[in-house]
Amino acid sequence: MREVSLLAWRHLSSRPRQSVLTIAGVALGVAVFVFTVSMMDGLLVFFTQSLIKVSPLLTVLPERLDVNLARDQLRRVSSDEIVSISRPPVPDDRPTIRGATALAERVRSVPGVVGSSVAGAAPVVLSFGTIAEPAILVGLDPGDEATVTELPRCVVQGRWDRLAIRRDGAVVGKDLADRLGAQVGDRLAAVGDAGQVRELEVVGIIATGLGAVDESSAYVNLSVAQGVAGWGGDEGTEIRLRTVAITNLDGLRRRLQAVTGHRVETWEETSQASLKLFRMIGLTTYLLTGFVLVVAGLGIANKLTTIILDKERDIAVLRSFGFSRGAIRGVFLIEGLLLGASGTAVGCLTAAAVIEYFTVFPIRFAAREGAVLAYTELFLAKDPRYYLVISVAALAISAIAALVAVRRAVRVVPVEVLRGTA
Repeated sequence: MREVSLLAWRHLSSRPRQSVLTIAGVALGVAVFVFTVSMMDGLLVFFTQSLIKVSPLLTVLPERLDVNLARDQLRRVSSDEIVSISRPPVPDDRPTIRGATALAERVRSVPGVVGSSVAGAAPVVLSFGTIAEPAILVGLDPGDEATVTELPRCVVQGRWDRLAIRRDGAVVGKDLADRLGAQVGDRLAAVGDAGQVRELEVVGIIATGLGAVDESSAYVNLSVAQGVAGWGGDEGTEIRLRTVAITNLDGLRRRLQAVTGHRVETWEETSQASLKLFRMIGLTTYLLTGFVLVVAGLGIANKLTTIILDKERDIAVLRSFGFSRGAIRGVFLIEGLLLGASGTAVGCLTAAAVIEYFTVFPIRFAAREGAVLAYTELFLAKDPRYYLVISVAALAISAIAALVAVRRAVRVVPVEVLRGTA
């Protein structure tokens, strides 16, 4: 083994320029891959943090489980069966959580729940002067909402607690306020589907970084939203919850469904489309950058093939002195692993240095209008698993490249090469 390792080292050191270029190719592929994974995961982490900051982790929806069960049973009915319906459907019967306020207090005592808020959202048209914009009027209790989300901390102008003082107050999304040309203290007119008109005073402007909130949402007291929408009682409401855990919420969801009798939705289900989009973009990026490593592996194969062609006579001499094919294969396999390991080490160190630099001195850019996420600063995730995974992958590619190249070396016939007939 000592002789095999020594031969591998001498082969690589005999052509330092080629060895350095091969190592640089592997290092570039590793560094690009690690940085790209860090950037894409950072984007997903940034979006997730922004989302859970202003959204409930669990939402009790106005959909009764027994009604959903009956609907599922009707869907499973075959065409030749006769079904008796005891109560005719009522088209205007809006799904409602009966006694939503009392139920919110009840679920707050469930272990794992740390805050609850009753809320309801209604589509409206907000007008300021001659400018009118469609919006979502979110009605809630300002004090209870502070126990569920961090919306009060996202107010950049005015104050959130003014909602509790001014019953006709509204906290408007920053982009929506900009389009309306409204500022704190201005009065807006809100018109709902029922034709109800309500004047609202802007008591705050909120900026969350999420396009769905900043571009189209206005927060008011629950009774105001219900009045504009023409709702009565608990109609159109849902219960928003904050929990101790952020992930693995299925167990708590089942307990809450048993307590409330309503369907409970997690924040991951609510934002499933956006999360799936980010993951799909990340997967596509990983595949594209992964080809850089494949190209680096081809560089290793090319380097070893060149050495084999140059050292065919030496290989024949070694074989004639008793070196087995396994020993010859080991020489070039060690060379491939040395090139891959050196490139991986340099690439990982380079990527770590670049990530640390951009963490300390982040790249900032203007938010794109209409974007789902106000991503104004390069956010890089740091996870040691990136380096472990890429190291294993790079070494595997290096080993495969070496085994492909070494096939020519083990096929060398000493007699033919030494006689000059190869």
